[in-house]
Amino acid sequence: MKRFAPLALLTAALLACQPATAPSTREHLVVSGAPYERGLAHGTQLRSKIRGFYTTLMTNSLFPFLSREQPDIATLLKEYEGEKYLGGRFAFELLLESGRSIERSLGRAGRDELRGIADGSGLTYEEALILNTFVDTTLAVRGIGLAIRQGRAPVVESVQLLGLEADGVDNDGDGQRDEAGEGTLTPYEPPFFAAAVEVDVSTRLRVVFSDPDGVDPQTVRVRVDEGLFTFGDPALEVLELSPTRVQVTWTPLTPLPAARPVTFVLSAGDRRVIEVPGPPRASFRRDEELVVTTRGAGLGVRELSRPALTDNRTRPPPFTVAVRGGRAVGGGPLLAHSFALLDANTAHKHTVSILHQPDVGPAFVTVGWAGIVSGLSGLNERGVGVSCNPSDTLDNSVVGSVLDQVADLSRAKLVASGLPATYLVRRVLERASSAAEGAEVLAEGNPVYGWNCTVADDRGGLEVVELDSDVFKQGQGGVLRYGPADLSPVSMRRYSSLTDDDVVVGSSYTRNVDDSITLNLAGQRIVPQRSWSGFFFRSRRVMDAVTRRLAARAEPVDVDWLKAVLVEPELVDRSDSMNAVVLDLRGRVVHSAMGTVPATSSPFVATEVRR
Repeated sequence: MKRFAPLALLTAALLACQPATAPSTREHLVVSGAPYERGLAHGTQLRSKIRGFYTTLMTNSLFPFLSREQPDIATLLKEYEGEKYLGGRFAFELLLESGRSIERSLGRAGRDELRGIADGSGLTYEEALILNTFVDTTLAVRGIGLAIRQGRAPVVESVQLLGLEADGVDNDGDGQRDEAGEGTLTPYEPPFFAAAVEVDVSTRLRVVFSDPDGVDPQTVRVRVDEGLFTFGDPALEVLELSPTRVQVTWTPLTPLPAARPVTFVLSAGDRRVIEVPGPPRASFRRDEELVVTTRGAGLGVRELSRPALTDNRTRPPPFTVAVRGGRAVGGGPLLAHSFALLDANTAHKHTVSILHQPDVGPAFVTVGWAGIVSGLSGLNERGVGVSCNPSDTLDNSVVGSVLDQVADLSRAKLVASGLPATYLVRRVLERASSAAEGAEVLAEGNPVYGWNCTVADDRGGLEVVELDSDVFKQGQGGVLRYGPADLSPVSMRRYSSLTDDDVVVGSSYTRNVDDSITLNLAGQRIVPQRSWSGFFFRSRRVMDAVTRRLAARAEPVDVDWLKAVLVEPELVDRSDSMNAVVLDLRGRVVHSAMGTVPATSSPFVATEVRR
């Protein structure tokens, strides 16, 4: 039998103010045997926490949260106006229908473990199924609801930085100066990098918004770094070009800061008032971020590092950073993961690390929550570690179910299929002996939703795998892979690395930039991730912040340095941080902080996996 060896609970606080002992809200389990036996042990030992977790997270928090999407979704899919989904039943019925569909992909072992959890905890099998499949389904449904709302909101037609066609500078990094259209983004596509570099400190910004229902001039917002400009401000000129188009021109009344990055944030609402669900409101464009540098900064378009925003408008999404070779003490390899999504003031009370000792295959540790078979990061005794971050996409299985029913949308429903991310992580840990094998397992996984997964091994293997459901059949099978040394054929720069020995991964696609096609479905516009996802700009910013710290580090990275990065205030979601993990692949040690909000308020606890 495989054995578990604790490292004497190395709970050393990173900061002096941290508690000296592990929080009581975290648990550690060792489960052995066949799948049903492991599930039964899990359910029995955490019976009260599992039942409490289901009640507080699902019944009291998630079901009401998800039900708020019902009116938007019912505008497209009339089936959800039916009696079955009324009276607060929408979320439960939708998640159960998707859970039963996903169940087909879990295999006998997966279903047996769920039955064990249900029998041990006292949940029904249906409740255990929902608890283990809701994350991906909810993300897909939430994404569809967000895309519908963004489809109603004003569109940015064009962005223009005035004067760049005659300033004698190559502002867009194409090797030419002052060509026609320099400084103009039309049609507008949210930029991955700088919108322009080396602009004059007196540069004016012009934006055109359009909306079939009309753009309300009084809702226009332009933020320049920490300064907010609204309708009526002397710096902001708002001109109605037509009933459906508004032109906004911002003029700096004082010069922009010299020789540094400057962030513009743009938004506007339409004239149509949405009554249900209340309160009455307009449809607002998400915050669109444009970053430029002023003259003297000396940075290229793709060298710009987005500055931190301190106005508390957005929170950092999940991210991963991995190092190996010359970038890591002793060659590493090390993988750090910060996961944040929805704590709802309850998930942190039900955290658990589990040492799985199956009858067949390697032992492995996962970091997650009571009643859920796995987490979103883990390490096996073969030295393979993995972490996954959600990545919004309309190329997901729920959209695929609608496409399959497009002939009669009046009866179409949102039904997820494929494997949830927790099961993808499990399969990597159960099967892989190397990063390459782990990447293959992910590539064969048929995910429910979009994910960015990083897999590494103790010999230095390191790969990122970007996944979607491939419902549009774009030719890549829903899988795009890259390593630290791989270059983008467009920019000829590394996808998300500084050197051959590091990688920084966020919650937006880096290689899979055209994750979905653009089309209209029953009046709803389907567009790639960067045009609608709330993760997109947040993710680009957190990746830049982590990369800045990595670039400033002259010495090789160790476990303590990665822990310190995970607790940096700029990188922590103060309300929905769920866990922070550092995987020491060669040492076979999982360092995890969880059990509080944010998770990094807790000390890191070390758990070792060995034969």
